[in-house]
This record gives sequence, C-alpha cells and structure tokens, in this order.
Amino acid sequence: MRKFSMTVVLLCGALMSGCNGVDGEPPTHEQPDGTGTEASVASSSQAVVSPSLDASLSCIATYANAGTCDWEHWSELWETCQTYEHPELEDGVFLDEVQSGNCTADNWTALREQLITPRPPLVRVRESCGSSSPVIQEAGSNGCYTLKGAAGASYVDVPIGKAVTLHAGADCTGDSVTVETDTNLCETSFESGANANDQVRSFRIQDVEAPPSAHRYDCGEAESTCVTNFNNRLGAINQKNTVRVVRMTLDGRTTPSLATIRDSIRDLSDYFSVASRNQVSLEIIGSQTVQVTSANCKTAKSQASQKVSSNAFVTVFMLPSGMCSTSNAGSRSVFLKGNLFRDYAHETGHVLGLKHGDVRDFTTGKITSSGDSSTYMGTNASDNYNLPQLHWLGWTKKEELVKVNSAIDNGGSIDVTLRPVGTNADSTSNLPLGAVWELPGGEQRLFIAVPKPRTNGSNQIEGGTVFVYRAPTCVGCTGMAMGTMQMARFSAKSTNEREVTGLFVKPVGYTSSFVQEAGKSVEVFSSVTVRIWRSSPTAAP
Repeated sequence: MRKFSMTVVLLCGALMSGCNGVDGEPPTHEQPDGTGTEASVASSSQAVVSPSLDASLSCIATYANAGTCDWEHWSELWETCQTYEHPELEDGVFLDEVQSGNCTADNWTALREQLITPRPPLVRVRESCGSSSPVIQEAGSNGCYTLKGAAGASYVDVPIGKAVTLHAGADCTGDSVTVETDTNLCETSFESGANANDQVRSFRIQDVEAPPSAHRYDCGEAESTCVTNFNNRLGAINQKNTVRVVRMTLDGRTTPSLATIRDSIRDLSDYFSVASRNQVSLEIIGSQTVQVTSANCKTAKSQASQKVSSNAFVTVFMLPSGMCSTSNAGSRSVFLKGNLFRDYAHETGHVLGLKHGDVRDFTTGKITSSGDSSTYMGTNASDNYNLPQLHWLGWTKKEELVKVNSAIDNGGSIDVTLRPVGTNADSTSNLPLGAVWELPGGEQRLFIAVPKPRTNGSNQIEGGTVFVYRAPTCVGCTGMAMGTMQMARFSAKSTNEREVTGLFVKPVGYTSSFVQEAGKSVEVFSSVTVRIWRSSPTAAP
C-alpha cells in the first residue's frame, strides 16, 4: 500500500473508501500491483455507468489529457474527481494503473473501458505449475466445464468462497479431487492417488457450503428485528485456514526471521480465534526463504511470486527492509514491509473481504480516508475490526444485532441497551452488540455500537464511546467489499442527540464500574443505552 493522509469534503452519500496513511509515512495503497495477483479481489462492479460515475471518469480524463493522471497528483485527483464515491475506481485497479504510468491520454479509452467492465472473481486453469503461468481457460459461474482441446492443467486459481472439483475425464467424470484454494497440481493427487498434473480434463465450480452455526442464520419474514448477512463466502472464511510463509531476502537488506514471522501469524490466529468465536484459525503448512535480485519493489514481488506455488488459503510474503514503502494484499497473497501486528490483521482482512474504515467528521463533514481507529482496517492502532465488519465476516449471532426499522420508520422511537464489542469474545450477556437501521433504498445501513468497554493504550477511543457507522448491505458483493464510514462518535455521558442521514441517536443511560490499575481509577462500561428515532430534533422523544 502507498500511504497518504488527507481529508475531503463529503459531497455524495455513497459508500466511500480510499488509501491508507500510517504514522505520517508517504502516501500508500494496498491493492494488487501486477505481481501475479489477479483482479479476483475486486469488489462487484456495476455494468451500467451512472451519471455520477460518468462525471468522475470525465474528470479523470482531464487529468489524463493534461499529463497529470499520476501519483504526484493523486491526492488532488482523488478529491477533485471524487473517485472514492465509486467501487469501480476504489478496488485497486485504477490506482495500480496510475502508479504504473498507464493513465495517459493515449491509453485513456482502453483504461476507461477496463475500469467500467465488471471484474468478478474467476476460476482460472493454467498450463504450468506457477500462479503466473498462461491461462488455459477461465470461468466464473457454477457448473461443469470441459477444457478446450486436449489441454492438461498444472495450476488452478480458486476465488475465496468457491470449491473446484478437478476431473480426469471430460464432462466432470472420472477420477477427481476438490480444492478450495489456489492449487499447484504438480503437488496434488486425485482421490485414487494418481498425480493430477496434466491429467485434468474438466472441472466443476460450486459454492463452499457453510455448515450450520449460530453465526450463520436466516431471517424469517416475521423476524422484523433480524439483520441479514448477505456474505456468501462464510463457509470458506470460517474454518481452519492454511498459511504459507515466504521470507524474501536481498543482499544488503535485512528481513525478519522465519521464526519471527511464524510467531506473528500464530498471534494473528489467536486473535481470529477470539474475534470469530472459535470459527477461524490459521495453520502454517509451510515456510521458505526466497532470494530476489532486484531492489525494485514491484520487480522483487514478481520474482518471489514466480518462485512460490502455494496450496494455501493465504500466502504471506515478508519483504526485505526498505524495499517497499507499503504493505499490500491481493487475491490470496499478503506482502508485508514489516512485522507490525496491525499490518498482518489489516492485510489479511483484505483477503477476507474487508475494505477500509473511513471517518466523516461530524462537525465539518470532511472525510479522512482510513481514519477509523475502531478497526484494523484503518491506519491507526486498534483492537479489533469494527462491528459492521465483524457482522460481515459472520462473527456475530442473530440476537446480537437489532434492526430498528419497524420501531422507528413510522414515527416511533426505541431504546436499545448495548454491550461493548471489545474483543468480540463469546458472551453469556443477553444484551445486543449493535442497533441497525437500513436506510431507504436498501443499499446502506447504519450500525450503532460501543467499540470498547474501557480506555486502553491502543488508541484514543474512550470506554463507553458510541459510534455510528455507515456500511453497505453488500448483496452479491465479492472481493474487498465491506468498507465502512464512521459517521459520528460521542460519549455515553453526552446529553446531546446526533443526527446521521435522517436518524437521531441520543445516549440516555449507562452502567459502569471502576477498577484500580497502576494507582489509577479506570472506568469500565458494561452497557450504554441509546434512544433512536426519525423526526426533527425539536420533536425528540
């Protein structure tokens, strides 16, 4: 990721996401950069160009024609053309093209077409045992596909959420093996024990089925307070997932040891285990050191990727010091420039389908890209992902979110008592974690939550602080999809209501206690009660 920190004025109501900025470092971004990762991480794109998207594209064209559609002018372009308003321009492909010098007057027609063309994740069958080898055939929909001609196959790209059964015979017949990760067939056998390399003649694509769980539920027609989760990849995410560790080395540069990297991944697995309620864990299935010969970030990543054929849910590449200014994630690969835990959680969050956590200043309306400290998907220190993202990952239960539309859409109000999210550890409390209002139109939601029970040293979020987030419902989303916007935050002890896109929220009570730590008294909140309504402030209940 190339990092930058900036604020922009909120001009539209669509979901916004942007680039990251950490600790005042140079501008960064975190999306695929031509290192063999594919556009399968891209969020769903609309085939129809809306007037607002067309206006943004026309604005970008003026920069391309002027020779200023480049990284030097990126912050200005991002704000002026409002690229943050459009998933088509925020899934990493556009920024990658800008950074690669391809946003030019001569190339603009082709680039524009590329940007507006839907980029669904595809199963790709490749001709040799490497993730960057030529593609023989690709497909996106469920069903059976026979390879063209007599071509064999030696590698298969598998998007998260899909299972691919490889068959030795045409029309999905004969000896077979099912895989759910990118797979090197040179190291894979059919069920009979025969090697699958060059023996695959057809393949079947299916969704990974999610086994029954309290965290994967349906909302019945009569369950008016139930909040539907539209993430169709929960079965693939919530299981024991495999990790391959790749330590990149370059003469004259230092790289953390394999032991250090493995310890950090175990820490990440421990975090996932708690936050997911024991649904997710990480198993390291292999580690290796690869030597690269170039100090150029993009070239070195490409060299390393070509030397690794990983049959893993995610491959973690640790970069030599000073080679790349940023970490990034693409498809099933994570490239880390250092050993900070938040970078592991942030970049792996992208692989799981999370986008960035942005902030809208409640008083000025300005947007800070990736400024939400209540999620690892921001750029500041954090403790967890935020509640909309935890819900999207399937790490909350049905009763832990309360949809309030039926109570307030006809002029009523509702008081909801929330418990703090904290680590999201499983709890015996019967209090919900969040209240949710679905905005008119059904494409966006507001989540009201209390991220932390108490102040700690990780960030500046005080215990009991109430956050209001905007998040997409994300029906049919793929790839890096669940980005959020922090719309408001206020103390549990505040006496003022907050208005967010037509919804009014006011704290009306809390419970807390005090503990002594290092000679200081620390307040720990166990609940915060908020009143929610839709009407003018003067008519507040």
